[in-house]
Amino acid sequence: MAVDAEGGLIVPVLRNVGERDVRDLRAGLDRMRAEAAARSIPPEELRGATITLSNFGMIGGRFASLVVVPPQVAIIGAGRIDQRVTVHEDQPAVRAVLPLSLTFDHRVVNGGEAARFLVALKLDLERSS
Repeated sequence: MAVDAEGGLIVPVLRNVGERDVRDLRAGLDRMRAEAAARSIPPEELRGATITLSNFGMIGGRFASLVVVPPQVAIIGAGRIDQRVTVHEDQPAVRAVLPLSLTFDHRVVNGGEAARFLVALKLDLERSS
């Protein structure tokens, strides 16, 4: 999770995401955001990420050319949510659309795996909204 803090970007690592429930994840995100903003986050919480989330949409962008920094294997970018005309149940409808960007290390992940991950992420986000 990338935090745009005064003085620069800080990227703390939220660990064991798959084993945590929604409330625990929210509490962890809130704690890390506060510690990053206060520049009090311990150095060990800045190492060892597998996948990074960059929410540049909070600032205003739609898509980005993201860079994977090893040992990470991927970075997901979330752009600004906008209202757009889309097809919903075979009809045009104005819906909230979240643009996503995915960059991955081809030495670790192949294109099929990355595409299936992005589809699973999309389905999970749709289910939770």
